[in-house]
Amino acid sequence: MSTESTRLKGIRGDTFGVDLEYTEELVFIHFSDIEKFNVSVFRQMRSLLKDWWVFFKIQGYKAIFAHLPNDHQQPKNIRLLTKLGFKPHIKTADSLVFIYR
Repeated sequence: MSTESTRLKGIRGDTFGVDLEYTEELVFIHFSDIEKFNVSVFRQMRSLLKDWWVFFKIQGYKAIFAHLPNDHQQPKNIRLLTKLGFKPHIKTADSLVFIYR
């Protein structure tokens, strides 16, 4: 079992970017470069997430995780993850991890 991760960049919506990070056992989603957020952007994010979930489930992953370091734990980010269907999973001294199944 490898603990090294690979991070893919360059998945773009109209006004946001998404990075995917994965190991042999875990997949993390990182929203980055959110320039503007509205209902249309939310729908794009939700659609991407649903498509990825089907793909990752077929690949044998049990969940998709989202990591929020302390400096990104603004209420708007937590609200976004919750609205997308993520649930709080683990809280550490320096971050929150959410899970999507």
